[in-house]
Amino acid sequence: MTQITEPPKNPVEILLWAQYPSGRYGAVVQSDGQAIYFAIQKLVDNEASDSASRWVWVRNLRPAPLMFADPPADSVRLPLVAESYCVRPSGGPALDLDQTRVVWFEQGMGAMLVEGERVLAIIPPQSQSELPGYSIECRLPCPFAIPIEDDDLYSPLARTLPSYWADWANGNPFATWYQSALSAISPILGEPVQEFSVVSGAWPTVRVVQFGNAQGERCLLTIGMALRCQPMVERELLNFQEHQRLELAVCVPPAADADVVQAMAGWLAGLARYPWDQETCFLPLQKLKTVAPDSAATSVPRQASVEWTLVAEPQAAVQLGRRAISLPDHRQQAVNLLWLFDTDHSRRAAET
Repeated sequence: MTQITEPPKNPVEILLWAQYPSGRYGAVVQSDGQAIYFAIQKLVDNEASDSASRWVWVRNLRPAPLMFADPPADSVRLPLVAESYCVRPSGGPALDLDQTRVVWFEQGMGAMLVEGERVLAIIPPQSQSELPGYSIECRLPCPFAIPIEDDDLYSPLARTLPSYWADWANGNPFATWYQSALSAISPILGEPVQEFSVVSGAWPTVRVVQFGNAQGERCLLTIGMALRCQPMVERELLNFQEHQRLELAVCVPPAADADVVQAMAGWLAGLARYPWDQETCFLPLQKLKTVAPDSAATSVPRQASVEWTLVAEPQAAVQLGRRAISLPDHRQQAVNLLWLFDTDHSRRAAET
C-alpha cells in the first residue's frame, strides 16, 4: 500500500492585522507558538502583492536555542533568536492583544508595534530591506532584529505618531490646512479661481487649486501634500525634517485654455501622489522628467517628455519677480513650496 504523507500544516497564526489609511500597506503580527514577528506588506486592492518586504522579530515565546540553526527546507516555523541575542533568553509572554496596536509612520512604509504604552518593535519607513527592524527584546544586532536602543533616528520620531493619528481621529486636518494655505497664498498669487479634486475618497485629501491675479497670471498649486511626511528624505539629507513636508506649484502658460488647465491639474495631481506611490521624495533643485500634458511646458510638442527643475521659494519668487510665499508650519515642521520649471525653457531664458 502506498503511504501518503500530508504536507505539514502551517502553524503560523495571524494575531493582529492593520491597514494604512491609503490602502497601500498592511501590517501583520504573526506567531507559531514559539516566536512572534511583526511585518509590513504592500497591498493591491486590499490583498498582499508580495511577501513581507520589511519585518522584525518581536520575541521568543519559549527558551532560546544556544545558537541559530538553519530550519529544514520544508519548515513553516518562525525562526527562534539565539540565546545571547535575547534580553530574556527564557522567552516572554504572549501579547495582550487587547492592549496591542499598530501605529503607522506618516509615510506609511513603516510602523511601530505598541503594547499598552510600551513600544515593542519598530519597522523604519524605508523602501530598502537590507536590515531588519528594531526590537525591545533584542540585546545584540542579529539577522532578525536590532536593539531598539541602537535607534537614535526613528524612535524619537515615533513618539509623535500617536498625536498625529489622534488629530485625524478627532477632526479634519485638511480643512484647517486648506484655510491656512489659502491665507498665505492668495495675497501674493491672487484669489483661487478654480479647484480640482485629485482622487475622490483618497487619503489624505489633496486638491489642486488655480490662482489668478489682475494681470492675468495664473498658477496651479497643490494643497494637502503637506499633511503627511514624504518618504526617504532622511536617507538623502541630514536636515531632513526641514524637507519632509511640501506642496507643489506650476505656472500656467498665458495662452492655456480651459482644457489645457484641466490637463495640467490632472498632471499635477498625479505628481502629488508620486513620492508615496514610488517610495521616493521631491527635493529642491531635483530634476524630474515627466510627460507634459498638452502645452503645460513652454514650446514642447503635446505629450512630449519634459525635464523639470524643482525650485523652492524664495528662489522661485526671485525668478518670477514677486514677493515670496511663506506657507505656515504643519505640526511644528516647515512646509516647502516647490515650483516646477521647464528646465530647457529656463536655460534658454537665462542665455538671452
